[in-house]
Amino acid sequence: MASKVFSNEHTMSIWQILGSFAVSDSGNTVHKISDTLSISSNGTSYTTMGLTTVGSDGSVFIQQGCFSSDGSTRMGSVAIGLGAVFERDEY
Repeated sequence: MASKVFSNEHTMSIWQILGSFAVSDSGNTVHKISDTLSISSNGTSYTTMGLTTVGSDGSVFIQQGCFSSDGSTRMGSVAIGLGAVFERDEY
């Protein structure tokens, strides 16, 4: 069984969310273009439909309250892990 290798963006980084822009402690960024589209600094596009966000790199994040299916969580404007950056309440 092949394993998928993700960039550093998919590790449990700490993300600071500033309106429609998020930056991680490792310098990666995600910019919200619209309610359904976000683009990361590594060129990955993320499409959000309802509670599900799908990345052009094959990643999938499903929101479950303040948690995401990748194990990340968000409190206010700080997210631990990329999946929580896509929480729709504030970002």
